[in-house]
Amino acid sequence: MNSLYKKLHYKMEELSPIEKSILKYCLRNIEEVSAMTAEELAKETFTSQATISRMAKKLGFKGFQEFKFAIKSYDKQEKSYVTTGYSIDFEQRIKNMVKQISTSLSSLSEVQINEIAFLIAQSENIEFFGVGGSMPICLAAARKLSFLGKKANARIDWDELTVMANNLTSDDLAVVVSHSGETVGILSYASKLIKKKVPIVAIVGAPNSTLESMADYTLFAEMTAVYYDDVDLSSRISLSGLLDILLMQYAEKYYEKLE
Repeated sequence: MNSLYKKLHYKMEELSPIEKSILKYCLRNIEEVSAMTAEELAKETFTSQATISRMAKKLGFKGFQEFKFAIKSYDKQEKSYVTTGYSIDFEQRIKNMVKQISTSLSSLSEVQINEIAFLIAQSENIEFFGVGGSMPICLAAARKLSFLGKKANARIDWDELTVMANNLTSDDLAVVVSHSGETVGILSYASKLIKKKVPIVAIVGAPNSTLESMADYTLFAEMTAVYYDDVDLSSRISLSGLLDILLMQYAEKYYEKLE
């Protein structure tokens, strides 16, 4: 398990609402915060340097500088398997995309997909968890399931996701979508879901991730992270494709029974 995630996970509940809001801002804007002073961050978050220092110390750091270094290092680690898009020609880019989709779909197990489809059918509520580039995939999947007659939702607000992670029960199902499987916020939600004994289906773009170890079922998408400087242009089409196959299989087996 990522050491930064463990530190944040065990200490996060000690933060006040204001300190949590600062942490959220920092994790959503790692590059910018990494270049800020405590004074600049205080102005940006409408707080004080003392509050920022207190937040860092509650999280187990000596101060803001150590905290800032930790999140910057974490961000680099998440991008350690990244490729840049500058040196790839058009044909190679197409081939890479086709390979990602083909590899992802060909590795699917019909038995596993059917088991997850059955779990969807038996669950009272389906809640999708995804942030950043994975969020639109979750919104689309929840919308499709809703049209099929299932109670399904995807939230865009950090606090709403936290509330849902705390409120779901063992009769519900959580579908967690993450490119790296190591995103701090996503792992925090997964930990809360485990405590509530909520079944978890993970859709991830990297093998041997922390999220995989926390999930009851995991579907892997072949993905290549692509950045132009700090702009993430990584395609999530493989993640979306896996979810589409799962929903099609669910509809084929259970939709008529719900009519």
